[in-house]
Amino acid sequence: MLDPRRLQALHAVATTGSVKEAAAALGYSSSAISQQISALERETSSVLLEPAGRGVRPTPAGELLSQHAERIFEQLAQAESELIALNAGQLGSLRLASFASAGAALVPPALAQVRAELPALEVTLRNADPEDALALLRRGLVDVALIELHGPPDEHEDGLAYHFLLPDPYRLLLPKGHRLATRDVVRLADAREETWVDLRLHKGCCRVEAHAAFERAGFTPHWVAEADDYSPAQGFVAAGLGLALLPSLALGVLRADVVVRPLTPDNEPRRDVYAVTRSALTGTTAVQSILAALTASAQRVH
Repeated sequence: MLDPRRLQALHAVATTGSVKEAAAALGYSSSAISQQISALERETSSVLLEPAGRGVRPTPAGELLSQHAERIFEQLAQAESELIALNAGQLGSLRLASFASAGAALVPPALAQVRAELPALEVTLRNADPEDALALLRRGLVDVALIELHGPPDEHEDGLAYHFLLPDPYRLLLPKGHRLATRDVVRLADAREETWVDLRLHKGCCRVEAHAAFERAGFTPHWVAEADDYSPAQGFVAAGLGLALLPSLALGVLRADVVVRPLTPDNEPRRDVYAVTRSALTGTTAVQSILAALTASAQRVH
């Protein structure tokens, strides 16, 4: 592989027509420039310069390499300029993945803040369950993943960096006029005789956390309906089919015919919301900007 420093010396000599002037332009001695040219000639098995009056001029081989050198250094300069812009958040992209309720409550204001700070940054968002979002993050397909956890994360797993955003306690959803709606705080055990609406999107640790609350309350819920999402769950509750446990972030838009009540602290299921990125990205302007914006958004919600 050709040595860029030798190509730089050749280009300077070919441009100025003088070893002495090339040396002055590059800040080297004339002998150092001559040595670089000689080494490049040995490397390429070509004569690159020939005498021209009191100076030198490039041979056809020297002219060819000099032209390539000019393009190479232009590309290097462009790469340096673009890298500076990328590190400053003035170029490039930011790819996010988020679960649905966080995407609705936390992400929109955060993205608006990032867009105002870094208008040239291309930002994309996709919906993904936490496990899928982490898989995308590990594969390098997204830069930041919003996930929910029940318990502390493994801070050293796969070189990922976890940034806590907020706790998200589950709330009890009741139809308006329900006997428990008159209370400011509800003991889950007092709802043991009620029917319940299950949510299919409560999977994995979310389902375990919610069902553990029923076990602590001393009863197994009588499921009468299953909802695919939070909005139809509200509809089932409003119709009086049953009660439901929903995380707070899922209650940003609430029907007028339902009531939300907190559970007693001794038996309140909760999830913690984190923004996760790869450790190698934590120092980039784009990731720092979205993490700061998500933190501010979480503080407003919480």
